[in-house]
Amino acid sequence: MRWAEAGGVALRFEITGAGQTTVLIHEAGGSLESWDAVAPGFAGDGRVLRYDQRGFGLSERVTALSLENMVADLIALLDVMAIGGRCRLLGTAIGGTIALALAAWHPDRVAAVVATSPVTGGLSAAAAAGLEQRAQLLEHEGMRAVADASLQRSYPERFRSDPDKFEQYRLRFMANDPRSFAALSRTYSRIDLESLYARIHCPALIIGCTGDPIKPAEECRALASRLQRARYQEIDSAHFIGLVSPRRLIDAARDFFDRQQWAVEPSP
Repeated sequence: MRWAEAGGVALRFEITGAGQTTVLIHEAGGSLESWDAVAPGFAGDGRVLRYDQRGFGLSERVTALSLENMVADLIALLDVMAIGGRCRLLGTAIGGTIALALAAWHPDRVAAVVATSPVTGGLSAAAAAGLEQRAQLLEHEGMRAVADASLQRSYPERFRSDPDKFEQYRLRFMANDPRSFAALSRTYSRIDLESLYARIHCPALIIGCTGDPIKPAEECRALASRLQRARYQEIDSAHFIGLVSPRRLIDAARDFFDRQQWAVEPSP
C-alpha cells in the first residue's frame, strides 16, 4: 500500500494487476480494507484500485467535504497513476454516490458503474437537522458516541454471523477521525443527484439490499428506473454489503461487468 499526492490531498491506495481497471470505492467510515473480501474476486479481470477517501482510513484528515472534491480526488488519483481510458466503478453507500457522480461529470472516464445503496440526497429539513445534530455530537464527543447506533442500522445483528469479523470492523469504525466523519455527515445534506440522472449514460447496476433501513431497496429500484441504461438487482444483505455479503456482491458485479465488455476501453 502506498500514498499519493492527488489534487493536493494525501491519499492512501493499493493497486494490483494490469489492464482494465476496476475501482472499488468504500462506504462512509470505511477504508480500503473494507474491500479485503471483495478485491480478490476481481483480481483475474485486470487492474484493481482501491483507496482511502479523504478524511478516512489513512488518507489526509479534513474538516470540510463536498461531493465535488470527493469525485475530484478519484480523478486526480487516476491521473497520478496514469490510468487512462474508461474504468469500471464499484461503490457502496457514499462510494456508490461518488461513482454515479463521476459517471455524470466525467463520462469519458467511466465504462460501467455498480452502485449499492447509494446516497442520492433530497433530504427533508428534519433529516438535514438530524445530520447536523450528529455532526455536532461527533465533534464534541467523538466516534464512540455514534458508532454503535450507526452500525445497528448499517451492519444489523442478523448479518453478524462472524462475531470477530464484526467486532474488528466496529473497532476500526470507532477509530475514525470524528471531525472528518462530521464533515461527511454535513455533506449528505448538500447531496442531490436528481440533476445528474440524465447525464449518466454508461451502463449501471443499482443494487438494493433487503436488510437496509438506511437506503431501502425500493428507493434503489426507483433510482434504477430513472437512469437511461440501468438495471436493478436486489440482494438479501445489509447496507455494508461488501462486508456482510462479499461473495454475493462479487457475483452480481462481475456478471454485470462481463455483460458490458463491449463498452469497456482497456486502460494502458
